[in-house]
Amino acid sequence: MPVSHQPPIIDVEQTQVVLSASRRTDLAACFPDYFIAKLQEYPPERVHTIVVWTKNPHRMLTHPALRSALERYRQLYVHLTITGLGGSVLEPRIPAWQEVAAMLPSLVDFVGDARRISWRFDPIIRAVACGALVSNYGLFSTIAHEVSRMGVPLCRTSWVEPYAKVQRRLAKRDITLQLYSEQERREQARELICIAEQHGMRMQFCSVPGFSRSRCIDGELLSELHPDGLQCSRARAKGQRPLCGCTHSIDIGWYSQKCPHGCLYCYGEPLLDPE
Repeated sequence: MPVSHQPPIIDVEQTQVVLSASRRTDLAACFPDYFIAKLQEYPPERVHTIVVWTKNPHRMLTHPALRSALERYRQLYVHLTITGLGGSVLEPRIPAWQEVAAMLPSLVDFVGDARRISWRFDPIIRAVACGALVSNYGLFSTIAHEVSRMGVPLCRTSWVEPYAKVQRRLAKRDITLQLYSEQERREQARELICIAEQHGMRMQFCSVPGFSRSRCIDGELLSELHPDGLQCSRARAKGQRPLCGCTHSIDIGWYSQKCPHGCLYCYGEPLLDPE
């Protein structure tokens, strides 16, 4: 029987995966060598999209080995968190928001399309630290103006969650959360939506009761944006919060990777508190 030289039929939707890097810790900013090593387990032909979550894309843009590794993949999608709290007591080792926003032109150029960037103004937080009020809500309009100038079309947000370990961590530093009431949240949401629309952006509220499910990892959107038009899974992700609408991905980070950013409100921070 003659040997067939026809290539095997490959079910792309079943074989190409979405990598999440990472909900659990900021791999791009804090663990570039681990990130590079982990990508070796997922060669480009197996990967539909790498979804990068970061508060500081500097290394992603300038670390030669990391940049080179990421450039091998057909699509990157970036969740860029800019809360306005960089350098404050709540985010002590995050650059000021102006510094992060200034990286957006290079980031858009790197991923190839501003639609492949989502701005995370997350979380909205109000606290009293050593007798002084610390809040980021009032910065939303100013940051939105800067981010929207680069064509980023989407902002995702939520309000800080008062997890017990977070409140213990804050209390050790004489910081107390001042949670917004449901009424205040509804009023803020209306204002955020209005401001975002004025800047040509849409708002999504991540796992917040009373709002439609948002999808930080959105298989439909990632398929639409893929440069080759390839499709990825739309199956709902397992193991996420009930109100999470994310689609299936493989997260390559670990909660045990202690993030040196030191954000005091972070639910992903291991049990050992940042110094």
